Amino acid sequence: MRALPTVARRQVAAEIAGDRGGRLRPGYEDFVVLAILSDACAVVLASVAAGGSYHWIFSGRVADLNEFFGLGVLLAALTVILIKLKGLYTPDGILSVRSTIAPILVSWGGVLLLLLGASFTLKISEGLSRGWALSLAVVAPSLILCQRSLLRRAILDVIQKGRLKRNKIVLIASGSQSMRAADETLRPYDVAAIHELPQHPDDIRFLFRNLVRTLRGSNISEIHLAIDWDRWPDTKQALVELRELPLPVRLIADATARDILRSPQQKLCGAVRFELQRAPLTQSERLAKRGFDIAVAICCLLALAPVLLAIALAVWIESPGHPILFRQRRGGFNGRAFQILKFRTMRVIEDGAVVTQAKRLDGRVTRIGSWLRRTSFDELPQLINVVLGDMSLVGPRPHALAHDGQYGELISSYPCRHHVKPGITGWAQVNGLRGETPTLGLMKQRIEFDLWYVRNWSLWLDLRILMLTVREVIRSRNAF
Repeated sequence: MRALPTVARRQVAAEIAGDRGGRLRPGYEDFVVLAILSDACAVVLASVAAGGSYHWIFSGRVADLNEFFGLGVLLAALTVILIKLKGLYTPDGILSVRSTIAPILVSWGGVLLLLLGASFTLKISEGLSRGWALSLAVVAPSLILCQRSLLRRAILDVIQKGRLKRNKIVLIASGSQSMRAADETLRPYDVAAIHELPQHPDDIRFLFRNLVRTLRGSNISEIHLAIDWDRWPDTKQALVELRELPLPVRLIADATARDILRSPQQKLCGAVRFELQRAPLTQSERLAKRGFDIAVAICCLLALAPVLLAIALAVWIESPGHPILFRQRRGGFNGRAFQILKFRTMRVIEDGAVVTQAKRLDGRVTRIGSWLRRTSFDELPQLINVVLGDMSLVGPRPHALAHDGQYGELISSYPCRHHVKPGITGWAQVNGLRGETPTLGLMKQRIEFDLWYVRNWSLWLDLRILMLTVREVIRSRNAF
């Protein structure tokens, strides 16, 4: 009889007979139940404590706590349901307190809105104490987060002391590399045996037939498969052979499958699609950003109209007969070219295959142009570009087409800055990377800041950059 092809085998003493002592040890499921109960108790306790304390402080008497207890039970049930819907009652959710702060606060905010809506609809808002509601709004989430932090410490202590009850599993891997990749995901389990999946179909069939005979009557809870994505037929054969056992069979995704399965999933006409690359901004985000741009740009144009006229007059007086506005083709969204508008600050207008960047103390800069560059007032006509839709208030600064072609060949990630509309100001500019970029290293730094902005866009980030821009203009940093 052929021996089982096995890379490593770690047999536990109770694999067949059962682990008697393990029944007394807590498991992950016990901590999940404990988390649910502790969250509910935290809300009830907060309701009672907030109501009793408020009446004691402002009325000088002990209130009837039954009403606050009943409301607390109702709010606790709603809170647990919303937190459950967000998937926070899992071992990962319980052990990652910091990442659950925002979802818990959002869930609690939803509970408060339901309470206010119900009290207004049922016309019982007058019977609810505002002081109690405000106190509860703060105390309840604080207690939930505190008890979750304590629960996390308790779980880690149990794990560290080896007192956690873990399900016994058998791992079948297609090679040593697959085993190493699965090692991180198997820490919550007690791996009773590890088998390597053979290459030949007959050997695979022999392996699983022997495994089925061995696992019958044992206390193995699950079978995990760490099989490479390109061996899908072998995975299907494994499922056929293992269906005789009343045990769950779980497939551990390899690196290729994980990259795909983490992507958002869409279903259309029965077909499942994975979004391997999403647009930097969703349609709603684009609408919000566009609305914000138009509103702010129009208000600024109206408010700054006297300043714009004065600057235009000053530029015309210094160099009569020359255009007041400087126009140059720049790279826009998705690489589309557009004409950028600026007050003319130089004696030359370059818009060809070769464009020389302006330098500090550049002799081509006019006297009024030097002041305009130092204050960044030469950029104000770009508010018109924003209204026309060619630019945004905030985004990567647009470069001349000649520079786009030059740096696109030198920096592989350079085209990614065109995933959003270019801006009058940007994240790179408020971080000191404004003006001339004489070296490739400085341009790479600017691109890194631009790509960070593309990946982390939000309206709040746009507001923050605009406020930092005002500060930078006042300080006149990086002036020519």
